[in-house]
Amino acid sequence: MSYRIAIASSNGESVNQHFGNAENFLIYEVSKEKVSFVEDRPMQSSSIGAGHSDEKVVYLADQLQDCSVVFVTKIGMKASRYLYQHKLKSFQVNFSLNYIFTTLLRNEQSGRIKII
Repeated sequence: MSYRIAIASSNGESVNQHFGNAENFLIYEVSKEKVSFVEDRPMQSSSIGAGHSDEKVVYLADQLQDCSVVFVTKIGMKASRYLYQHKLKSFQVNFSLNYIFTTLLRNEQSGRIKII
């Protein structure tokens, strides 16, 4: 079984963007064997405004509906709750993408921890 993750990263090396201000999300497919890059998905929500307005949270959640998990540096409680209610788990982290991928693969292969 595989699932998709969204990472708020502007440099492709680390999680470095807040949820409400992310200009893009890197989308990856995770399986037991590998993590594969899917796309760099731009978030064109400037007309909706900044921060965590209800409209913006709904827009971002809709743009990430094919993902199961989102990694960000910061996310508000209201936005996190909305994502969770729409089957999208959010994690506030300050990790490199390599660390995230290594940890996810190790956990998938061992069957110890499931994030979906």
